[in-house]
Order: sequence, then C-alpha cells, then structure tokens
Amino acid sequence: MHTSKSLIAGLFLLGGGAALAQPDDLGASGVYGGLRGSYAFSGNNVTTWAPTTPMTQLRGSFAGGGGGSVFVGTHLPLNLRLEVEGLYRYQPLSKVSLDGVQVAATGHTQIATPMMNILWDIPVPLDSPIQPFVGMGVGAAYTETVAAGGGNTYMRQSRWDPAYSFMAGLSLPVDEYSRLTAMYRWMQVRDAGHKCAVSGTVQSVCLNNAVNSSAVDIGYEMDL
Repeated sequence: MHTSKSLIAGLFLLGGGAALAQPDDLGASGVYGGLRGSYAFSGNNVTTWAPTTPMTQLRGSFAGGGGGSVFVGTHLPLNLRLEVEGLYRYQPLSKVSLDGVQVAATGHTQIATPMMNILWDIPVPLDSPIQPFVGMGVGAAYTETVAAGGGNTYMRQSRWDPAYSFMAGLSLPVDEYSRLTAMYRWMQVRDAGHKCAVSGTVQSVCLNNAVNSSAVDIGYEMDL
C-alpha cells in the first residue's frame, strides 16, 4: 500500500512539474485525444486464502475478455506526455478451484478505473515512420468480481482499490494530425479484498490480494 501511494505521489509531482515547465508556444497544439480498444489475456486470476485449519486456497481464473478506454493528453518537454484516461475491462470466469481441485463455476470480473499516465516518446530519427514509447500510470480501480463454484463456494468483490500499470508500444502516423497506436499494458489492482465462502461456510476474513491483468491495446489518437 505504501508503494502504491509513493507511485501515485511521484507521478502527480512529475506531471505537475513538467506541466509548469511546458513552453508557452505549445499552447493548444500540444493537446490530443483518442480511443483505445483492449483485448485482455486469459490466465488472469484472483486468489484468496480463507483462514480455515488447514489453510484453504480458493482461486478464480478468467478467460480472455475485452474493454476500451478514452483519453486526453498533452505534450510536455523532454519527449514526455501526460494523459488522463478512463478505462474499462470485462472478462468471463473460466474456472474456480478449491485447493487445486476444479469445481463447476460461473461468474466474471470487470474493472473500471480513471488513470493518470505519464509516457515517454523514445527518440528516433526524424524520418522514422514509427514512434516507440514507454510509460506508467496510477489510478483508483473499481473492481467487481463474482466467482461462484459448486457447493456454494464463492469469491466476491465490489470495491475501490489503488491501481498502477506499465506500458510499452508504438505509434504510426495516419496523417499530419492523427496516429494509430498499439501497446502492451500490465496492470495491478492492489489490496483487493474479497468476501468468500467454502462449501457454504462464510469465511469472516479473506486475505487481501493483488489482481493482475495484462492486455494489448489498439488505439486511434488525433491532435485537438
């Protein structure tokens, strides 16, 4: 939790300081906006430990899913860009396992989060048609997870938690004012607490866990 707060504070300070240093001649021409479509990879999972004796492992795994985001950004000095983004993802449940034994299950997970991203355009020759970039983002994620297995075994979550992400990608110009982008993004929601039950017995305490998610985003952005 302390690490997440430090990342959030650092990103806001970096973005704020760079914005103050932005040359006046950029003006409105430095602003851009766009949309991204997202494919979230299968294999993402949520794991929680129920404090029984002996300890019980309850795991929900999710299939590939999709989502998207809308964003507005501005160019800063030193090849930096600052973005504000609203992101959403949905993935259906693929299985629930109890101590490694798979049980029949239904459910889903979905994440909605406002993010602030800082991106760096890696310097390339002026005549290069491709612009690679890397970046990171922080925000607050609302995660809803429903993983219901046989025998009234379930895992549920519906709350806000800190989130951060790391990104790497490239952009390709469509014309002088717009670009297509492709990037890989890894995102983690921290301290994601759950309510859970095993064979109908509600566990009063389910330990907090991180929710990991990785995806490929394809986007379109244009100067505003």
